[in-house]
Amino acid sequence: MTFSFSFCGACERLLPDDAFDEEQRRRRQSIRRCQDCIAAGNELVLMKRGTARDEEDFCSVCQLPLPIAMEESMLQPCCMKRVCNGCILSAKKCGILKNGCPFCRTPIAIAKERELLAMVTERVAVLDPVAVCFLGYHHVRGGYGLVKDPKKVIEFCQKAADMG
Repeated sequence: MTFSFSFCGACERLLPDDAFDEEQRRRRQSIRRCQDCIAAGNELVLMKRGTARDEEDFCSVCQLPLPIAMEESMLQPCCMKRVCNGCILSAKKCGILKNGCPFCRTPIAIAKERELLAMVTERVAVLDPVAVCFLGYHHVRGGYGLVKDPKKVIEFCQKAADMG
């Protein structure tokens, strides 16, 4: 006599096949639920995971979720915070700031590349992993007057990954 076992998609336990009714046995294993989970109304694990967003996924000013399209938000080089374009636009319209960061109020819009690079290197000096990654990214593109250097890119990315 052989026994057959399957995983329940809700409680994630390995159960014998007789713990599942006939309809559930015909389903894919990832969406199969045991009779106990059906009676208790337990949802599939698939529906429970991935519902929380990281802190970095929210605008630093309005605290709303950032749009998925990266063009609709900006990483501010002065404080390394991502701010949605809506907050930047409303800050400029209200006259709260002129040519500056809506989060830390640092004037950046008229700054030269060297000044922006100095702001980023200040953040790197205090071991900000976002700033280290930002600097590595611009070594790939050669942005902010940096020389394209693949070795430095790997070094910066490794350093940022080690910092978290």
